[in-house]
Amino acid sequence: MGPFLMRFQIRDLEQFTGVKAHTIRVWERRYGLLKPDRTDTNIRTYDIDELKTILNVAYLNQKGHKISRIAAMPVAERDRAVRQAALEDHGALGILNTLVMAMLSFDEPLFDGTCDAYAAQHGFRALVEDVLVKLLERIGLLWQSNTICPAQEHFVSNLVRQRLITETAKLPLSNSHSIDVLYLPEDEIHELGLLYVNYLLRSAGNRTIYLGQSVPGDDLRQVASLYNGPIRFITLVVVRPTADDAPAYLNALRASMHDPRITFMAAGMPLRGIEASAVPEGMQLFPDLATLIATVAPR
Repeated sequence: MGPFLMRFQIRDLEQFTGVKAHTIRVWERRYGLLKPDRTDTNIRTYDIDELKTILNVAYLNQKGHKISRIAAMPVAERDRAVRQAALEDHGALGILNTLVMAMLSFDEPLFDGTCDAYAAQHGFRALVEDVLVKLLERIGLLWQSNTICPAQEHFVSNLVRQRLITETAKLPLSNSHSIDVLYLPEDEIHELGLLYVNYLLRSAGNRTIYLGQSVPGDDLRQVASLYNGPIRFITLVVVRPTADDAPAYLNALRASMHDPRITFMAAGMPLRGIEASAVPEGMQLFPDLATLIATVAPR
C-alpha cells in the first residue's frame, strides 16, 4: 500500500464531496449505493470506487436527478450521465467535483472537456481564477493529508501547466522597449502561478521573457546586461527562499543589480513578515499571488 489513503472513513467522503455524513448513511442504507467494510471497532471504511460513487451521485443529485433514479442506474450509465452533465455545466462550483473525479481516475478527456466547456462560456481567465486555482488549493490540502497520492497531484498540475503554456503560445509577441522577466529563485520549482502571470502580462501587450524554475542570480544579471531599456523582474516565492532567508536574498538581488532602470516585484507567503522599511529600493512585495495579479493585470 502506498503512502496515500487506500480506504476512507466517512469524514473523508464528507470532505471530498460536501455531502453530510448523515446523508451518506441514508444513501447507503436506503439505496445500497455503498457497501463499506468495518474495522474491528465497527468504523465504516470505503474504497476509492465508493468515493467516486458518492462524487457522481452527489453531482447528479445537484443537477436535479432524483436519488432513487440515480441509485437505479447501472454504473456505466451513471458515468455517462455525469460526463454529459459536466460538459453542459458552466458553473464553477459544478465542475470542481468533476475535475476531482478526473484526477482520481486519471481521466484526461474528462478534465480537458470540462475545462474547455467552461472556458468557452466564461473565458480562460475565469477558468483559471475561478476554477483551477480552487482545484489546486483543494488538491494541495488533500495531498498534505495523504488523501491522494503524489501521482494524482502531478497529473492535474501538469494538465494545468500544459493549458497555461498552450494559451500563452497563442498570444502575439510584443516589441515593447520595456521588458518583464519572469523567474523563480534557485531551488524553487512551483511555477504554475508564474506561468499564469506570464499569460496575463502577454495578454495585456507586455513584452515578457520567461525563464522558469530555479534561476541563479548570475543568469538574471546576464539578462539585464543585454538590454538598455526598463526591465522588471517578477518572481514568486513558495518554498525557497524561506521566510528567514528572504530578506537577505532580496537585499543581495538588489545590490547585484542596482541600476535604477531595473525594478523587482516579488510575491509569496515567505515575504509577509518583511517590514516595509526593510524592503530594498525599487522592489515591490506582495503577500500572495492574487495581490500581485490584481496589481499587474486587474480584471
